[in-house]
Order: sequence, then structure tokens, then C-alpha cells
Amino acid sequence: GPPPAEAPARLPGAWPLPRCDDDPIQAQLQMRATCRNYDSARPLPLPMLARLLQQVLMAQAQVETGPGVRFLKKNVPSAGSLHPLEAYVVARNVQGLPPGLYHYHATAHELGPLPAQPGDLDGFCHRLLAGQHWFATAQVLLILACRFERTFWKYRSHPKAYRAVTLDAGHVSQAIYSAATAQGLGAFVTA
Repeated sequence: GPPPAEAPARLPGAWPLPRCDDDPIQAQLQMRATCRNYDSARPLPLPMLARLLQQVLMAQAQVETGPGVRFLKKNVPSAGSLHPLEAYVVARNVQGLPPGLYHYHATAHELGPLPAQPGDLDGFCHRLLAGQHWFATAQVLLILACRFERTFWKYRSHPKAYRAVTLDAGHVSQAIYSAATAQGLGAFVTA
């Protein structure tokens, strides 16, 4: 059968809200689109990738609250201010960057090549994306992986620890969409 209704029934006595269509942020959000089509022959300029990483994942500051206890300040929220998500970049067609698998270092704002590189980058991307071939050839794939030990440091044996990480991933995903849209880039987020 059909899915449930797209929205619940309207409530009687609801207050109509004014629209703010002249807001530049609203215009940018309306430009956001999920993109499954890429011109794989057109390389992505490295400064565009760097800007996206800086806007979304780079640590803007570090705060030390005690000996060995450091927290990062980023442009995205994180549960407990822990920022446990690490980013790995699969560069496929980036000007000035050899194809391969890199770790993004959020405090140094640099891409470090991983010592063990996939032998078959195409096959690696297809496996990584569970066969979703329509964007496996994108110029860049950004992989988010959690360092759970960072989250568990604060939320030991707490049922909300995993939930907090999924919220963090949602915040980062939306920020990626917004940063990509601002640069005229398409983006697609998948699990």
C-alpha cells in the first residue's frame, strides 16, 4: 500500500507564520540538491576541497580544560564537544593531489596519505558504497569514521553514546551539503 501521509493533519487554531523569502541563507538552502551525476572527466580544484574541509571539519580552536583534556571547536556541533568523527578522503580526480586514500587532520588542516593504499581504487569505491555505482566515480569521496573511545570517555556505558555519534554525523552531513552548495558543487550523503 501507499506510505503514511507526508505530514500529519493540520491542527485547528494554528497560527500562520510569515515567510522570509528574501533571506540569503534561505536562498542557499533552496539551492541545495542531492546530486548523483558527476562530470568525472572534470577535476576538482584542490582549493575547493580544502575550503570545504576547512568550513566543515577543521578545528577552529582548541581548548584545554585540564592536563591532557583537550576539546576542539569546529563549525559543527558535537555531543559533549568531543568531535569523535574522523574524515578520510578518497581522492579520485583532484587537481594537484595524487589519487588515493588520505586522512584529514583537523588541527593541522592537512591530508596525510595512508600507508596502505587500495590497489584497485575503483573496486574499493564500489565496495565502500555497497555497489552504488552512480557516485562511485565522483572526484572525491569523504568517509566519516568514529573514534568511539573518544565518545565513550565521557558517555561510559550510557545508552545515548551511539545516538550522540549519529547526531554528530547528521550535523557534519548537513554542513557538507551547505558548504558544497555554496561553492556550486553537488553532494550526496549515504550510509
